[in-house]
Amino acid sequence: MESVKALFIILTIIAFALVITYISYGTIGYSPKEEIRPLGECFVKYTFNEEEKTWWAASPETVTAALWDYRGLDTVYETTVFYLAVIGCLAIFRLSKPLFLRELEGKGEVELTVIVKVITSIVVAAILLISINIALHGHITPGGGFQAGSAFAVAPLLLIAAFSRGFLEKLGFKMNISHILRTLGLLIIAFVAVLPLLLSGFILQNQPKPWAIFPGYPVKLGPFELGGSLFFFDIGEYLNVAMGFLAIFLLISLPEKVFKKDMEGVEGGG
Repeated sequence: MESVKALFIILTIIAFALVITYISYGTIGYSPKEEIRPLGECFVKYTFNEEEKTWWAASPETVTAALWDYRGLDTVYETTVFYLAVIGCLAIFRLSKPLFLRELEGKGEVELTVIVKVITSIVVAAILLISINIALHGHITPGGGFQAGSAFAVAPLLLIAAFSRGFLEKLGFKMNISHILRTLGLLIIAFVAVLPLLLSGFILQNQPKPWAIFPGYPVKLGPFELGGSLFFFDIGEYLNVAMGFLAIFLLISLPEKVFKKDMEGVEGGG
């Protein structure tokens, strides 16, 4: 037994040393080229080039332009995969008899101290505002829908920890709301992607092209920059990601006894 333990420690040390060596080589052992790669140069040159609009995306944020315009199909596939992953999680943790939740509502929930709850409330408000800001400005500054949705996901976790799952639902963060808004986000992405195709353009087309009739999405709305379709894609992605995480957190924060009682009902046929 002692020899096995010693071997395990030695292998752990070797593995840790290899990981540190690999990370160190990746950070200090690689020197990037001085010149920009051709593909990157193309993105930087044409993303917001008002003098040459054949390839432009009407957005100064090159990363968002690349994600939703230049390689938009990849991002749509990734969003679909995330949506299906959330559905898979909901299917695994689904309850055959959700009425059990009403019986347990308000029972056994423990909240933290007043100081923790006050600080959490302030932090959560800041997180929500920042996540909305990231989503609305993702086509202008670094950010976007996925980043905003990921930032939003921290808020329900903090509320569950400091208050309770029931408190989170009383604020309106409920499972059915998350389903509706998540589906709405996916529908927004699908509609914005397909609309150009219906107007004699190409799927996911953002701005007008000499070889397509579609006039392109608006670049501005009054004084506000829209970046064409990028603004709408970010909103759809924000709803999809934020509500997807919310649904998962609502499920995994349920007490174990809820799932056990549900399984007993299934096995008993009642």
